[in-house]
Amino acid sequence: MRMQRLEGVVILGLLVGACSGDPNDPKTWAAKLHDLRDQKEALNRLSNMDVEKARLVLPALMDLYKETKNPEHLEALVRFKDDRTKPLFIEALDYSDDDFDKANVAAAVLGDMKATDAVDALIAAAQKPLPIKSRANSAKLAAVRALIRIGDKRAVPVLTKILTTSADAQDFLLNQKAALGLAEFHDPATVPALLRGLFMTGRGVNIFQECRLALVRIGAPAEAALMELLQEKNLDVREMARTLKFEQYTPGVVPYKAAMVLGDLRSVKAVPLLIEKLKTPRRGSEQGAILISLGQIGTPAAVDALIEMVKDPKAAPSLRASAADALYLSGDKRAVPTLLDIAKSGYITTPDGQKASDLRANAAVDLARIAGAEHFEAFATLVEKETEVQGVFGEALDRMQVAKQCRADVACYGKKLADPSWTRAEKAAFAIGFSGDAKAGIPLLLASLKPLSTLPQDRYPVHQAILYSLTRLGTKTCQECEDKLLKQIDRDEKAVRLPGARDLLAETRVALAVIQSKSK
Repeated sequence: MRMQRLEGVVILGLLVGACSGDPNDPKTWAAKLHDLRDQKEALNRLSNMDVEKARLVLPALMDLYKETKNPEHLEALVRFKDDRTKPLFIEALDYSDDDFDKANVAAAVLGDMKATDAVDALIAAAQKPLPIKSRANSAKLAAVRALIRIGDKRAVPVLTKILTTSADAQDFLLNQKAALGLAEFHDPATVPALLRGLFMTGRGVNIFQECRLALVRIGAPAEAALMELLQEKNLDVREMARTLKFEQYTPGVVPYKAAMVLGDLRSVKAVPLLIEKLKTPRRGSEQGAILISLGQIGTPAAVDALIEMVKDPKAAPSLRASAADALYLSGDKRAVPTLLDIAKSGYITTPDGQKASDLRANAAVDLARIAGAEHFEAFATLVEKETEVQGVFGEALDRMQVAKQCRADVACYGKKLADPSWTRAEKAAFAIGFSGDAKAGIPLLLASLKPLSTLPQDRYPVHQAILYSLTRLGTKTCQECEDKLLKQIDRDEKAVRLPGARDLLAETRVALAVIQSKSK
C-alpha cells in the first residue's frame, strides 16, 4: 500500500514537471500570464529573455494588457518597439486626471519609436486641459517630449501655443519644455512666440535661456525681429511691458535681452543699431549688454565704439568696465594699448571725491586675457610699480606668464588648460581661441571639457572660456564639436541643481548653436 502511494507521488511529480515546460522557452511563461499565482514570475522571466527570443509571445503579452489595462502590463510591451503594439500605446494616450500612468509609458515609447502615426494623439494629449497642480501634468510633459523626439512639423503649432500660455493657466514646466522643443525645429515662424517667451515667468522661474537658444538655432531669419525688439518696436512685447510694468521693476530689460541674443548671433547687421542705442539714456543694464554684444561681434566699427567708451572719462565707470570686458572678447589686438593705458592711469572718482582703482584693475585683467608675449615686459613693469591693487595686478601677471612661456605655440597652451591655477588655465583657453588655429586648437579645447558635476566652482570661468573659444574656432563642419558638446549637454543636464550649473548648461547649448550656424 505504501509503495503504491510513493509511486503515485512520483507519477504526479513527473506530470507537474511535464506541465511546467522548459523555463528557457518563452511559450512556457506565456502560458502562465493569466494565472495570478505565476503571472509576476512569468513577466519577470520574459522581461529577462533576449528581446528577439521573447518576441514570439508578444501577442500573448498584448492580450494580457487588453484584458487588464494595467500600466505594468503595458510596460512589458515597451522593449519590443514593435509596430503591432502602436495601437495599444496610442489608445493609452487617452488619460484622465486620475488615470495617467499608462499615458506616461505610451508617450515615452512612441517618442522612441519616432511614431509619426501617433502625432495627432500626442498633440491631443499635450493639450489636454488640466489643473496646474495636477499630477497628470506628467502625461502632458511626456507627450511634449515625444512630439519633440519624433520631430514632425505638425507639432510646431501646439508647442508654440504651449510656450505662450500663461503660467496662470498651466504648469510652467510645460512652457520650458515647449521652448526647448522649438529649438529643435529651427522654424522662423516661431520667432514672435519666442520673443514673447524671452520675458515670460511663472512662479519665480523664467524661460529666457530656452527661448534664447531657440532664437540662436533659427539664426539669421531671427535677426530682423530682434533688431526691432532692440528698438522697442515690437508691439506684442510693448503691450506686455506696459501691462507688467517692466520699466518700473526691470528698466531696460527689453533692449537688454535683445542685445544679448544679437550678440549670440554675431549679428554684423545689428552693429549700427547697437552703437546708436549706446547714445540713449541709461536704463538698468541694457547698455552693459550692448557693449558685451559688440565685443562678441567684434567688427572694426564695434571695436572702435568700445575703445571710445572705455576711454571716455564722462561715461559711467560700470560702462567703461563693461567696454573693457567686451574688448578682450573681440580678440582685436588694437584694444591692448588702450587697456594698458587704462590699467596705468584709468582712475575713477568715487561719489565722495576719492580716486579709486576699480577700473584700472578691471582693465589689467582684461589686458592679460587678450595680450600676447610681446606685451609681457611692459605689463610686468607696471605691476612692479603697483601699490593700490597689487593682488589683482599680480593675478593678471600670472596670466601673462602663460603668454610669455607659450608665445604662439598652441600645443603649449593646450597643456596649460590643465594648470591648477584657474587664471592660467583661463588664459590658455582664450589664447587658443584667439590663435585662429582651428585644426590644432579645437581638439585641445574639446579634450579639456569636463562634466560640471566634476568641476569645483572656481573652474567654471575656465569652462566658459573654453566654450567661447570653441565658438571662435568651430564651424558647422566640425562634427567633432557637435558630438562632444552634445555629450557634454547630456551629462550636464543631470547636474542642473548645482549652483551655477543651469546657466553654464545654457551657455553650452548656445555655444553649440553658434558653432552650428557658422559657415566659416
